[in-house]
Amino acid sequence: MIILMEKPSLRTRISLLNAAYSGGGRAITLRSDEIHLGSKGESIKDTAKILSHSGDLFVFRTSDHQKAIEFKKYLSIPLICGLSNKSHALQAVSDVQFIEETLKKNISNATISWVGDGNNNVINSLIEISAKLKFKLNIGCPKKYSPKESLKWAKKNGGKINIYNNPKKALKNADVVITDKWISLHETNKKQKLKELKKFQVNSKLMSFAKKNAIFLHCLPASIGKEVTKQVLYGKQSKVYRQAENRIASVKSVIEYCLK
Repeated sequence: MIILMEKPSLRTRISLLNAAYSGGGRAITLRSDEIHLGSKGESIKDTAKILSHSGDLFVFRTSDHQKAIEFKKYLSIPLICGLSNKSHALQAVSDVQFIEETLKKNISNATISWVGDGNNNVINSLIEISAKLKFKLNIGCPKKYSPKESLKWAKKNGGKINIYNNPKKALKNADVVITDKWISLHETNKKQKLKELKKFQVNSKLMSFAKKNAIFLHCLPASIGKEVTKQVLYGKQSKVYRQAENRIASVKSVIEYCLK
């Protein structure tokens, strides 16, 4: 497995390496500044052709989703997107598996609530997988930060997705509450965004609108005091460390699927 990281990674990298080695495989990890890709003079096409003759599986983590699409065109080995600005499918697959095991029921019988920025890579992938697996997904976000392309696709494909501009309504009867960082590296107006998302912070009061035994998830790293409070992140309902651990098991499943 050849892993190319254009963005930093802890959980994704560890889960990929653990999954590869525990299954008897091997992994080569590359950084973008170590190879000739892009500005250093080698095309994605040429890179993809070389990679296809050098390994059995390619994992790409990037800020530019179009690069992943371009790689897919020229690779003759399976591609796993380890994250992009539009998608984090590895996280979504792992979270679904973890939710089912934790709640001990099929996710189609659960209500999942997302709170905060409704237009980032993690929620895009959750929206897509919710349409595939037919589970109820409630999204609480300001109108300005509502999902766009992924929501259109999901609704065309039978997704059961509700958008609420009131976070309390989004959490009503939720089995699972999920959030993610509000501020990414490419943000230009951070202060304004924090102000607009302030009432969507997951705190103890907001969690009280979900079911009593609801669990809290966050893909980490978290910004305490912004999208989530310390009390919730480290509280009894939080499962964030077990959620992260589950990434290893879920990546094994993805690798197995890709190599069938």
